[in-house]
Amino acid sequence: MTIVLYLLIFQAILGGFDVLWNHEYQEKLPQQPSAALEQKIHGVRELLYALVFFALALFKCHGYWAIVLGLTLLIEMVLTAYDFIIEDQTRKLSAVERTTHLILSMNGGAYLALLIPILWSWSFKSSRLFVIDYGNLSTLLIFFGFAVLACGIRDLIAGIRHSPYSIFARSYS
Repeated sequence: MTIVLYLLIFQAILGGFDVLWNHEYQEKLPQQPSAALEQKIHGVRELLYALVFFALALFKCHGYWAIVLGLTLLIEMVLTAYDFIIEDQTRKLSAVERTTHLILSMNGGAYLALLIPILWSWSFKSSRLFVIDYGNLSTLLIFFGFAVLACGIRDLIAGIRHSPYSIFARSYS
């Protein structure tokens, strides 16, 4: 499990770079009305990642909890694929962002390839959450969980604010 946690920490660091450099600094996505759907997708994905970070930092998820965690990861993968399609339809990605997304996808595949057999074995056990402490790895994942939770809320708000027919929509006339 330790290697899965290291890969998740790398995912968090690289994902943080992607958000801060590519989405915030370069593209300023939260301020772009054309990025409303992309921001909502990012927001939901970030909230799902927060759940994954907290769950794996703090618990062994047995039984149906393993299934819930597995379904969370499956939904995140589907949203990631959809996000790639929306990005290609709405804006031109820089070489840095494309490369970052490639590395994130490769790393995501690596941690999933290692995590899925663990979740599979946990799913056959009686449904319980076992508190676990991986020391500094747990601490880092909890920190990243809160960071990605904050980003998710911010991105969802930005996406909703820029959505047509939203009661929170800004007028751009």
